[in-house]
Parts: sequence; structure tokens; C-alpha cells
Amino acid sequence: MSKKFSKEPIRGMDDYYPQDLREVNWIIETIRDVVERYGYEEYLTPQLEPIEIFAAKSSDELVNEQSFIVEKKEGERLILIPELTPSLARMVAKKSQELKKPIRWYCVPTCFRYERPQRGRRRAFIQPNVDILGEESLYADLEIFNVIVDIFTEFGATTEQFQIYYNSRRFMDSVCKFILEIKEEIIPLVFKVLDKSDKLDENEFEKYLIDTFQDEIIIQGILKLKDSRSINDLLKKFDNIPQKFYKSEGYLELKKFEQLIEEIDIRNYCTFSSGTVRGLDYYTGIIYEVFDTGTENIRSIFGGGRYDDLLSIFSEEKITGTGFGMGVYTLSLFLKTYNLIPEDIKEKDYSDTIYIASINEDMSTYAFELARMIRDDDFPCMIDYRFKNLKNQIKKANELGILIVLIIGPEELAERTVTIRNMVSEEQKTVNFDAVIEEIYSIIDEFNEDKFEQ
Repeated sequence: MSKKFSKEPIRGMDDYYPQDLREVNWIIETIRDVVERYGYEEYLTPQLEPIEIFAAKSSDELVNEQSFIVEKKEGERLILIPELTPSLARMVAKKSQELKKPIRWYCVPTCFRYERPQRGRRRAFIQPNVDILGEESLYADLEIFNVIVDIFTEFGATTEQFQIYYNSRRFMDSVCKFILEIKEEIIPLVFKVLDKSDKLDENEFEKYLIDTFQDEIIIQGILKLKDSRSINDLLKKFDNIPQKFYKSEGYLELKKFEQLIEEIDIRNYCTFSSGTVRGLDYYTGIIYEVFDTGTENIRSIFGGGRYDDLLSIFSEEKITGTGFGMGVYTLSLFLKTYNLIPEDIKEKDYSDTIYIASINEDMSTYAFELARMIRDDDFPCMIDYRFKNLKNQIKKANELGILIVLIIGPEELAERTVTIRNMVSEEQKTVNFDAVIEEIYSIIDEFNEDKFEQ
């Protein structure tokens, strides 16, 4: 007996049957509709890149511990993209002088991370990315926040179900430098540790903190940075804050951003969070994580932020950008938690599909001619190839939810006519071949009018 292989996909990766893919595509199309309202254009990158560009732009943990590495020949190491920003940087650097700024782009790639599969985490995941490049002002960050709010409200989500928890790397730089007096070279490590704060329980986090720094002043300072939900609450934890902190770029930028959030009336969707710092090394300004804030699925859904040195490993040109990557799988868990995915979204709608049923196989050539004419007019069309038992063919069409069945037999073949059956009214009539399309439109228009009146 020959060996039988497993029917399961690779661990942490998924098969998408048609009904599953319909749900995924519905989510993606909803996101696509929103971002294109803002003028974003779609692009696509390879799924394999040189490992060096990710080592330079992303964290060591992401590259060395969480990535799939391909080494086909000695000295050439490639990476299955774990995220998109380095690839985006490469593409923009190549044609930067030709591209009109700001650049509004989005992409829907499949990314790969070698990590333990669990709820909300897969090893292969579809992750729509949305970025605006070449716009230095806070209005770009504000636009991205508006895009996020519009995506969630388009799905029907409310402020009780999600929040954008935001912070600023520059602000946290100022806190570390002027208030905690932490050396500049240690600040990236502070961010790395803080990024773990919501991923570990309290005891695990404190142990991780002590093991990392072994300096009681730094440890106590970082603990104060962890949980504040307003700038004022955070600053109240510290005594003798120097005036130079209040004049720092980071403080002034974050206060200005909060003012803008207030002015455009999205404050209810946004909350300051001192523990939000984002783990990737390239973030420099406003950063954020979107959280499910209900009771059943409290977790980060996705995040993003500002990066001011996007092209540095490809050219001397300076260009800033801000954006996010949103995993479809994690978003779908959020939507399912609040019953925001329509019940019938997985079911294929056959109501605009024309179904051809034949008395016997002698009708096959005529059936194909008829189907070609219908498809040429942009209607989906299916031929039932059983070519016998007309009753069973019509039953199958009814089970699919077909509105129009075309019936052909010896008489229709001889006279080049077609019998058209309306499956809703159960009325049928015979028309000439050349009148079929007109009759199809008539039945569909009548059906849509009845639906509208109901």
C-alpha cells in the first residue's frame, strides 16, 4: 500500500475553502473600499526579500526568531516577508524622484512569521497595509486614524468595542531623557521591555524587567510608564519635572496631536496609553495599537506608527511615512465576537446566475452556444451536464437559489428557441434565441422591483 499523506495544511497555516474565502474577501473588500475613498492606490511586493533589508529595518527578534529563512545557495539568505515596511521602503527608494508626494499606497500581502500558532496568531496571514509617505505633518497621522475609525465603523463597530491606544516615540524619548535621565543608548531597550508589558502577566513582566536592567532606579521608572491613560496621569507620577521636558519636540508634538483628535471629533475612539510603544525599531513618532475593549476578546488587533527614516538603507534621501498593517485573521475574530459578519456572507449568491437545463445530451452544442451568448453579455452561466432527468436539474437550480433557468429540448433546438423559467414566480415562456437576453433583463428587473417594494 502506498504512503498516505496528511490532509492537514502545515501547522499555523490555513486552507481556504470557497465559503471561507468569501468571508475573507468580504473583509478585504470592505477595507479596500474605505481606503480608496481616501485616494490610496494598491501596490504589490515580492514575498521573498534579501534578509539584510529586514535585519536593518526591523527588530532582531523578528528576523532571527520569528521569520522563515530560505537559503537556496550558500551566501544568499532570503526571508519570507514577516511584515511589509522594508519592502515598501525599497520600492519607494527606487522611484522616489518620480513619485508625487504624498504617496498614498495600500497592499494586501500574505506575510509569514515562525511563531507558536494560537488564537489570533498564524504562521501565514493576510495583512492589509495602509501607508502615507512624504507628508511630515501630524495631519498624515490624523488621516490614518480617520481611516482606522472608518474601517471599524464601516463594519458596524462602536466605541465600546474598540479603541486606538496611542503614544509617541518622541514623547517617550523625552520622558526617558529628561525625567528618568536614562542614557540615550539604553532607550531602545526600554521600548523593547515596555512592548512586552501587555504580553506578560505582572510577575513575569517584573522578572523580565529586573533581568534586563538590574538597576532599581530604571526599573521603578519603567514601572511608572506602564499603565497611564492620559498624559497628565503619567506626569503626576514624577516629581520635579524639568522645564526643558515641556519644551521638547516629543511633548509638544503629542499635545498638538491630542488637540487635532479633539477638533475632528474622533476623541471617543482614541485613548492615550503610556505602555504603547511598538516593538519595531524603525518607529519614531506617533504610534498606536487598536484594541478590542470588550469583555470576551480583550487583545491587540493590530498596530502601526510613524517612521521618519524610511529610505536610509537604500539611499541618502530622507522621506517620512506613517501607516499600519492589519491582520485579516485577527480582525475576523474581533468581528465574530460582536456578530459583525453577516450570516449569509459565506454563501454564494447565485441569483444572477443563469442555469441551462437540457432534455438530453443531443442539446449539448446548443447549450454551449446559448451559454456563450449569455456570458458575452456578462451574466454568469452554468450548464447542467447531466443532460437527463429535467426535474432533477430544476431541483438542483432551486437548491442553489437560481432565479432563471433556461430549458432546451428537441423542439427548442429545431426552432432555435429557449424556454425561460422564472424560479420565483414559477412562470415560464418560450422565446426566440435572439430575444433571450432581453427576457433575462426583464425578469431580473421585475425581481429587483419586488425586492425593493418588500
